[in-house]
Amino acid sequence: MSTLTPAIPPPGDIRSNFENPPNRCNLTVIPCAAIVGVMIIFVFIRMYTKVYILKSVGWDDYTCMFAALSSVVFFGFMMALYVLGFGVHQWDITYVNLESLISKEGKTLLALWGPTMFFTKLSLLLLYHRIFAPDRVTKYLVYFGVFYCFVLYTSFLLLTFLLCQNPLQAACKHRVNLFILVSSGLNVFADIYLLVIPIAAVAKLHMPLRQKLGVLAVFLTGMLACLSGILALYYRTQLLATRDITWHATPVFIFTVLEINTNIIISCLPTMPALIHDTRAQISATTSRKPPRCRSGHRHRSGRPPATIESLCQQKEEKQQQRMKRSQRQVTFAAVELDSMPVPVRRMEEARAVVWPMSFFSDNSSE
Repeated sequence: MSTLTPAIPPPGDIRSNFENPPNRCNLTVIPCAAIVGVMIIFVFIRMYTKVYILKSVGWDDYTCMFAALSSVVFFGFMMALYVLGFGVHQWDITYVNLESLISKEGKTLLALWGPTMFFTKLSLLLLYHRIFAPDRVTKYLVYFGVFYCFVLYTSFLLLTFLLCQNPLQAACKHRVNLFILVSSGLNVFADIYLLVIPIAAVAKLHMPLRQKLGVLAVFLTGMLACLSGILALYYRTQLLATRDITWHATPVFIFTVLEINTNIIISCLPTMPALIHDTRAQISATTSRKPPRCRSGHRHRSGRPPATIESLCQQKEEKQQQRMKRSQRQVTFAAVELDSMPVPVRRMEEARAVVWPMSFFSDNSSE
């Protein structure tokens, strides 16, 4: 086969353009880069809060870090795939180049999808186990979720290397498409399963309705991950009806990246209350450092000498310093109090701490 033979014949009167063809590289890479960038910010905030504020790092944090690293590597190979020519019309790339792309970068990208999805969902499941562990039903749901995800994504990883060597061949292409569709459908089920677990657990918590709605608001952002998985599955089915796969694969990659990184961001949201609390304490401490307003020409009604005025100013300054110290120790006291609680009570209190949007505004209103 000639090195200038297009991957598929061009339609109609269109001629193949191997020099400077139209491509969807920027349309794919730029949105995915923005999504990955937002994810990195949330992971950084999570780890900063856990290490420097709460001083408590768990297994869910380690798996979140590994999921974030896997997501960045996945995006790197996806970007390499598009930069090397994948985003063009399939008649604007030679068969030899497309075969090389799919057998190297494409197959590596497909193999990375399984571990990335597994660690992303494992981080969420471990988070649920840490927060809702006192509830026996939730605990067993988490165990089943870990088992299901491990079997699903490990099988996907192994079958990626066992299916066939050249996905461009007709028989191999059919098997690969069927394999991807089945795996995507099972992945959507995993997304929905991860959405149902916290909803059922929060419904059993004994807390005010407003706080309960706040907890649900945090975890219901998982609907975006479910929607992304469903849309990725839909566009994968659309690829079965077209020969121009290199051009129409853009939405599949975008929604796959969105699904992965949305799940990682959701696992970072419960750390926000501690960060907001600490930030407000720091702001309060900074504003309380302002010197008291004591005018040098002020006279007390009783005619006492200026020394008394200085003592009053000193007392006012001491009160401000005490208030500052109380604000700085507020987060530390809360952490110590949680550590001293029995395990079931501590888990329930951690679950209450997830209510960062509602508790933040209610604290503001009370002040």
